[in-house]
Amino acid sequence: MKILAISDIHERIVKINKLKSALKEAGFNPELVVVAGDLTYFKNIDFALKILRKIREIMDSRVIFIPGNCDPLELVGIREVGNDIVNIHARTMVIGNYVFYGVGGSGITPFNTLIEYSEEEFREILSNIKNINMREKLIIVTHQPILGYFDEVNGIRVGSRVFAEYLNALKPILWITGHVHEQTGFTRNNGTTIVHPGPLMKGYYALIELENSIVKNVKVDKLPEK
Repeated sequence: MKILAISDIHERIVKINKLKSALKEAGFNPELVVVAGDLTYFKNIDFALKILRKIREIMDSRVIFIPGNCDPLELVGIREVGNDIVNIHARTMVIGNYVFYGVGGSGITPFNTLIEYSEEEFREILSNIKNINMREKLIIVTHQPILGYFDEVNGIRVGSRVFAEYLNALKPILWITGHVHEQTGFTRNNGTTIVHPGPLMKGYYALIELENSIVKNVKVDKLPEK
């Protein structure tokens, strides 16, 4: 399976068009687009849905997404937008041999953004994973980063400690995060590949290839400035 992972679009739809051209040039045709939150910057639900439909149209691929902390709260409750656009916040979705599970929103911030959760609320949302039978093929998507992984802002770690607990307990094969604009990259931890594509609003994205329940290849890249 070939996955395009993006996050923190913040309404820069023009970047999607540029990304489509870059992927075509690279010969990478994603079977799935994973959007790890922050489609908008405090806009309404209609605007958020418009962006999702535009991603689906331009990339011509199935789209799964979670809301970010800057997205409208109503987006949490929407299950399907239509035409292969599905919200996986607090829900599982089986695609091929993989089970995807998402957690949208951020942790508590000083800015009182639109979708924020405490650590205990994160724990409650993640507790649904206990009922998943395919843990060896589990893929988690969160907007908030994991504590200790691509979560540093001005020297302070802002990631979720609950996510770090679940990372070690469940050992998913892949974990995709977003939210922190200052970070981008990927790493591995005890069999889990952690990918933080970085903000698409600045041109960052990640390409992921899965094969036989293994993350075969990851490339985190940036669109040309021009």
